[in-house]
Amino acid sequence: MESKREQQSGYIQAPALAGPDVLPVPEPTQDLQQALDDLYHYGCCILLNALTTDQVTDLATRMDRQYAAELKLGVLGPELGPSNKKVLPNLVNKGQHYLDLVEHESTHAVARYLLGKHWLLSSLTAHLFVGATERAELIHRDQGQIPASIDFPALCNLFYLLDDFTAARGSTVIFPGSHRWPIEHRVSPPAAAKGHQVTAPAGSLFVFDGRLWHGTGANLEGHRRRAISVFCSAPWVRQQENACVSTTRDVFEQASPDLRARLGLKTYGTLGNINGTRVSHQRVAFGSTDVEFPTALIGENAELIPLPETRKM
Repeated sequence: MESKREQQSGYIQAPALAGPDVLPVPEPTQDLQQALDDLYHYGCCILLNALTTDQVTDLATRMDRQYAAELKLGVLGPELGPSNKKVLPNLVNKGQHYLDLVEHESTHAVARYLLGKHWLLSSLTAHLFVGATERAELIHRDQGQIPASIDFPALCNLFYLLDDFTAARGSTVIFPGSHRWPIEHRVSPPAAAKGHQVTAPAGSLFVFDGRLWHGTGANLEGHRRRAISVFCSAPWVRQQENACVSTTRDVFEQASPDLRARLGLKTYGTLGNINGTRVSHQRVAFGSTDVEFPTALIGENAELIPLPETRKM
């Protein structure tokens, strides 16, 4: 069977498998091209040494500090999850050290390969355990809101590992090759026991296609097992985090043009505009254009409604 090319992103789909065959987990590699080849064949890859030892230590320390600070918010704090696995949402506003991962060369290379050059940041979250868990997470596909018949990724998840991933620490249960399964096996999740668990050292980048069946394993050790998820989407998919509302204006104002685009401040055809008072890059036709915040929104009888101001630093 011939491979299929997705017209907008340029992604080429590997030939379908004859049945729901669970392929082996690809070997960790330091070679980017090998990692991309693994994504093609297996729907996942492990890229070694994406972060330095100093970066891992710094990010892990900052994550622990952020978790402790958010706990002190009490009832004002966000819901972090019902089990000992916690998710800290919306890291976009929580430090440049997290935003740097969005612009990391490995992030760009992998997301562009799977989603095309106009990919968006869907969400930026921290994952950590604060104790042992009894059972594996429900097996699911991150691309579950998109028809299973689509033969290309619309989402991908990039996990920057801040601790060693092992089965005893609740590493991800994955089903390599499930992005190539026949359609009848893409709808109902397989049994977790049939999957493989990832083994990878801290500093690695673990990536999986949005169509891949997966779930968090049971953390038998209770180890903190920290990771940062850079969740990416095609430019036509609604972002998990509503970035234009949940991102502070100072982050947008200080961001590079590339980061602004990943947060949604670049149009994709007719998608992604912010219309109000006139701006210099007002979209008047098809094409991708940088989005500027207007001074104000325009209400009934041309009433000017100011947008929120920059956070006081």
